[in-house]
Order: sequence, then C-alpha cells, then structure tokens
Amino acid sequence: MKNIFTVIVASVAIVATVSGHGSLTIPPSRNNGSVELGGNCLNFACFWFSQITEIPGIPMVNVSKYRTVNVNVSDGSDKDFSAKMPWRAPGTAPVRGHGCGVAGGSMIRRGNGGIPPPWIKQGVDGITLPPTEPVVWKRGSQQEVAFGMLANHGGGYSYRLCPNIEGQVNEECFLANTLDFVGNKSWLRYAKQTQWNTLRTLPDVEIPRVTVDVGTYPQGSQWARNPVPACDLCDQADCMKKPVWIEQQKCSQSCSGFNISACPPYMTMFPEPAPGISGYFLNHDAGSFTLSSLVGFTYSIVDLVQIPETVKAGKYLLSWRWDCEQSKQIWQNCADVTIE
Repeated sequence: MKNIFTVIVASVAIVATVSGHGSLTIPPSRNNGSVELGGNCLNFACFWFSQITEIPGIPMVNVSKYRTVNVNVSDGSDKDFSAKMPWRAPGTAPVRGHGCGVAGGSMIRRGNGGIPPPWIKQGVDGITLPPTEPVVWKRGSQQEVAFGMLANHGGGYSYRLCPNIEGQVNEECFLANTLDFVGNKSWLRYAKQTQWNTLRTLPDVEIPRVTVDVGTYPQGSQWARNPVPACDLCDQADCMKKPVWIEQQKCSQSCSGFNISACPPYMTMFPEPAPGISGYFLNHDAGSFTLSSLVGFTYSIVDLVQIPETVKAGKYLLSWRWDCEQSKQIWQNCADVTIE
C-alpha cells in the first residue's frame, strides 16, 4: 500500500500547470491552513476554490492603482484581456459551494491546478469539513486575519462572517457581512525559517494596503488589492489569442514569471510594496512538479479587520475570498470563530 507522502507527490505531479493557489492562514482554517507554512501548500489547504468563473456584467474596477495585471488597459479592446475576470467587479462572480471553496475547483477535474487534496473527493464542498477549535473574538475588537499564496494571480480579497447555523451558511450570507479593514497597512509574516538546523523567527514587514470599495459587491464593501506584483515579462493580451483556455493560462503564467524565482528589476506589474516582494512563485524548479519544487511564498499577508459592535454573540464562520484578475478563479477557505 502506498504511503500518504507517495500519494501526495503523485497527485501534485498530475498538475499540468499551477494556478494561483492560496489559503487562509489566520485564523487556522478548516481547510488546514497554517501561518507556520505561509503559502507553502504541503497541507493542501490551497486546493479549495472555484473555476471557471467570471463577472456577469461590465468591469467596475478600471483604475490602474486598483489593478494587478494589464494595469493601464481598461478600454474594452482586445488588449483588456482581464475584463471578465473576478477582480474586475469584486464579489459578483459566482462561486461553487457555500462560501468555503470546493475541492479541486469544480465537480470535474480540469487543468490549471484543478485537483482536490488526495484524500478528498473532487468537488466536495468546504462547508462539510470538520469544525476546528474556534478562535474567540470580542464585539467591537480589531482582529488579525491572513492568507498565503502558492502562486500569484493578482486580484484582491475580502473577509466575511456568517452565523454558523446549520442549513443557513452560504455565499449570500457571507457577502452580506463583509468586514472592514483597519487603517491602510498590511504586514508580511514569514513562516519560521530553518537555517543550518537553526529555527529562526523573522520580524513582520509593514507594507501599504490598497483598499477598494468602489465597484465592489455588495456596494461599498471593502476589498484589498493583492499587494504582491507578478512579473511583467510579455504582453498577456497576446496569450488570449490561443484557442484553448488552458493554453491561455500557461502563456499568462509564463509572462508572470512562472520559471523564475524573482522578477527582474523594473519588470513587475506594478511597484513592489517592499524591496524584493514580487513574483509568480517564490521558488519553482522549471518542469518539475513535486512538493519540494512548489514552495510558494514563505509569508502570509496579514491585515487587521474591524469586528462590528452590532454583531450578535455566537458561533460564526469566517470566509476568506480571493478574486483573481489573471484567471477566472476564486479561492476560498473558512475558519471557525466564536464572538463574545
């Protein structure tokens, strides 16, 4: 009988190309997300999402400072290749499941990372995962939340609450209860690093946060732009000329720096929030798809959110939603929360 490590490695090797996988890391998610791993997906927390999905209307996020790919094009021409991507009207693109992602992104296996964790059936709804020990938050408090990225598809994210009442948790409930961000700063929190057999804890790195509340759904809800720019190595609009979606994605990922570990100087989609903070993968061995080659970004992106004074005490689920701009994908994880 194969051991679980062999099964995991074999499953990762199936992935023909890797999409913008990410996971909730603070609070610890039902999907097994952990701030101790950052964007590293050894726990497969980053395989819960929705694909292929797009906005139903016209793009609403068109201002370059809110964009993450093709940032200076929003004229509806062929060059505006991201016009239907989820980030162009945050919150409007439909998701599968009840707001916690589905295993492998859809009911059938697709390319672009569309496989589930090895021990989970394709298409399982994340809402059905076993609850974890809830974190305890107080009404009116400010709380840390965070997510990590394995691969960078731009776009942006929000955090939402829904009362954890059986049969009543769904995406509509989460969208109706989006949380506001506090201030205009985020932080990079690095996973603990082992250097020559010594475990080291690195300090947080403060970066600016770009908050978006115009063109979002529900109207006025706050979303944050992904602060990490991917590389700008070629014109991704040319990729859309390819007739097959998966080939479009492979081309876009190569333009974003798929086979290099750091963007060349001055070749990023938008300015870096701190020196060296850019890229598509943090580390990737070109042509190799194993757990050791898909390291992901070694930090989580941390924000403070405001817990409303008016929220009722009780059990809740926190949902993190990442609407991508480079691909027709939305990542989601959920965590258990008790509000006092």
